Amino acid sequence: MLAALRADIGRTYANLTEDPGLDIERGTIGRYVLDLESRGLVAIDRRREHNTVTLTDLGETAVSECLTADCELQHPDQTQLEHSLTATTHESASTVSPPREASGTTPTTVESWLASTGDADEGYVKEIDTHDAASIHQRFTVPAERGAVTLVDDPVEPFDDGRVSYLSHHDEECLAIVQWGGPLATLGRLAGVLLSETALSEILTPSRLGETFANIHGGTGEITTSPGRTLRRGQQVGWFSEDEEVYAAWRDRIETVRDTHLARLSALSDSTDSAARGELFEDLHGLVATATQLYHAAGVDLTLTVRLPDTEPFVQNERKRADLCDFIRHTVPKQSVYGVHSGYRMLFERRPAKLKRRLPYDVEAGASMELTASWVIAGPTATTLQTAITEALRDELDTLREAIVTGDEQAPSLSVPVRDGTTYASIREIVDELAAEYDTGWTSRERRELTRCCLRSFGRDVPHRASPYDAVTCLIRALDNPRREWEPAVLRAATTLPSSRFRPDLPPTATKLYAALLRAPEPVGRQELIERADISASSYDRRIGTVSELPRIRPTTVAGHRKWDAVTQALGCGNPTEPHAPRQTFSNPSAVGHPSVASTATINALGEQPLLTSNRSVGVQTTLTSGPLTHRECGNHRRRRALWRPIGQQRRLHREPHAVAGRYRLTSLDALSTPATAIIEGSPTKSGARSIAREIATQAATHHATND
Repeated sequence: MLAALRADIGRTYANLTEDPGLDIERGTIGRYVLDLESRGLVAIDRRREHNTVTLTDLGETAVSECLTADCELQHPDQTQLEHSLTATTHESASTVSPPREASGTTPTTVESWLASTGDADEGYVKEIDTHDAASIHQRFTVPAERGAVTLVDDPVEPFDDGRVSYLSHHDEECLAIVQWGGPLATLGRLAGVLLSETALSEILTPSRLGETFANIHGGTGEITTSPGRTLRRGQQVGWFSEDEEVYAAWRDRIETVRDTHLARLSALSDSTDSAARGELFEDLHGLVATATQLYHAAGVDLTLTVRLPDTEPFVQNERKRADLCDFIRHTVPKQSVYGVHSGYRMLFERRPAKLKRRLPYDVEAGASMELTASWVIAGPTATTLQTAITEALRDELDTLREAIVTGDEQAPSLSVPVRDGTTYASIREIVDELAAEYDTGWTSRERRELTRCCLRSFGRDVPHRASPYDAVTCLIRALDNPRREWEPAVLRAATTLPSSRFRPDLPPTATKLYAALLRAPEPVGRQELIERADISASSYDRRIGTVSELPRIRPTTVAGHRKWDAVTQALGCGNPTEPHAPRQTFSNPSAVGHPSVASTATINALGEQPLLTSNRSVGVQTTLTSGPLTHRECGNHRRRRALWRPIGQQRRLHREPHAVAGRYRLTSLDALSTPATAIIEGSPTKSGARSIAREIATQAATHHATND
């Protein structure tokens, strides 16, 4: 009702009663008006036949500063939450997420939740919208490394309907998850999810791109005076003529193209018409490249995850392995960029008509391209495909345009590392990244012990390997309980995982016993432990010996009865007595990095000798190089995007924290009158939400105008 009032025009009680937007009874309106008057928010003119109500200065300030467009209460300082605080686990910054143990909310069992897609007829693209969606988003994005293909051994569950894809986005990070369905179907699924209605409505929006695409590359599109031309001839965005340089027209066009291509995919999925399928392959490659270039121009970090529920056929069957390798070989290099220039068009394009329609460019000496998306291939034994994928990429990078090979045309280098995401080095990078993001204050020794703890807890069949997904999940859950010692907190968080994912080296019943002991607040005896672990007495008798040999488990005697206890003090780790500082999130390019087991496709141009570099990693690293070059434009690239860094330094710095430290709750009309009075009197308002410090280093973007 307050929002329905004005300061310059009075409204009678009858008029307010008849207002369909209020739907308030006459008697109730009278009580509300008197309540608002007592707080100085409205004035009542009783001099006429019918009383009229107007807003006071205080009431007008309250409406403009303390009410949202939907007439919800909002503290004035909270209007800055979206900009000055890190994101919450909910889409609305006004929703506060208490620690899980306090709320009693059960963490989502991620794999089974993702697998329960339902029928694709209900929607081909679904959002990750559980109560802990933010941590699930990080589960899949943190292990990815920018500019690389990361292989993850993880027992992924097959989707109920493989045609369904998932899309998750938080601030300037986007995650797309698709299930492998063969090269053509997978390309279609990537195009469908990246250009879905959800993506166009919530990520590639006119507010982010600009009504005339002037916001691309951090606003440098406006400097060039022709952002449409930059996208069309620089980044080679397809289906983007001069008629589509207005957002509404472009969206209509791209939706039509998307729907047409997906309809062709449906018709040709089981077809033997190789010519028609070949044309569709080409069009879908162009559509996916168009999408990733737009995400890049919009400043959105993109992670693409391809799930392989069963990797055995790729290991055993040469044809299936070749299909996967060819898909990666022909798809990943196309998602590359140098400044505002398509990497594929610079290095591989041979069609004269296409080559003529490029923006001129200069290249700095020793410059390299970056990928417009981070790639993750996940499956039970995905890392066994590392050699085959590396060789496939190397073969593709050997097909450079002749002018590049002979040195007649200069170009930056393109390297695509294929890294094992399950190694000690990869897990340590995750620990370091989360330590920097959450400002944990972990010492080097604590980080080392936490890494080893993850390797022991989430290991797979290969020794000294662990699922990075489970490591991220448990580290983040441990950070929800900051007063615990870190290693025990991670172990307790691990007990929330399915028993098959925690200590898979142990028999399942032994894992249940171990998890029950870690969760127990005090020593427990035989019968209670059987009940807590939900196992039989015979299983207890068979496995308690195995569990008792674990380093943290100790026998004890309580009132003459033998019981078991899990040691809560960190073993081999620091024993901090002070709780860690409130978590902060910031980009930290200098965070300690560790080389992953990786191999990189190699090319050398102009007679240069191959360079074998891998003294820091197991595998081979080589780089496509060219002669002395110059570069005068870099487009929109913030430091956190790690642009132009050598391989091994291109770290992906995630900025999304898991929880918000501050809360603000006001439920009465005092929520309006108190801050509104402070505004009028010029005194500072007391913000109920505590800001979380964020350091985002920005790199100035420049663009020099060029002519056709």
